[in-house]
Amino acid sequence: MNFKTDRLLIRPPLLEDAKDIFKNYAQDVEVTKYLTWKPHKEFQDTVNWIQKCILDSNTEKSLFFVLFLKEENQTIGMIDFRLDDFKASFGYVLAKKYWNKGFMTEAMKPVLEYVLNKPTIFRIWATHDLDNEASGKVMLKLGMTFEGILRRSVMHPNISNEPRDGKFTP
Repeated sequence: MNFKTDRLLIRPPLLEDAKDIFKNYAQDVEVTKYLTWKPHKEFQDTVNWIQKCILDSNTEKSLFFVLFLKEENQTIGMIDFRLDDFKASFGYVLAKKYWNKGFMTEAMKPVLEYVLNKPTIFRIWATHDLDNEASGKVMLKLGMTFEGILRRSVMHPNISNEPRDGKFTP
């Protein structure tokens, strides 16, 4: 499934995306600070990750999309959805150079609509670290609402070896 916006092509990842992903954000410690994985130290780490995303997408339990910036002809971010019975959770990452320019909100809108239109999905949710308000702002712009704090609910290995609190936003 592909989606087009004014600035982006949102599509499943291809192995060829690994070069841009590694260069633009996978090795960036600031970008990966609040993610559930550590920065990639080598290009092969990114290749392995993309291969896993492609395989997982074939299980119907996960959906992965890259954000391909048409103007610059490169991949600048990624969205992943984890499907679990009647609900889906998501996460996203965007190269720092493109922060605060509306790219993630622009990309998430058609993808959210697509997932919400699946007949088996009745709830979409996400969490963000209490200290990552920028991610929370994207969720609010998408029409999501803050529902509560999930204590010690998510691992952010770049910050702590223990689970951290997350804001729950459906």
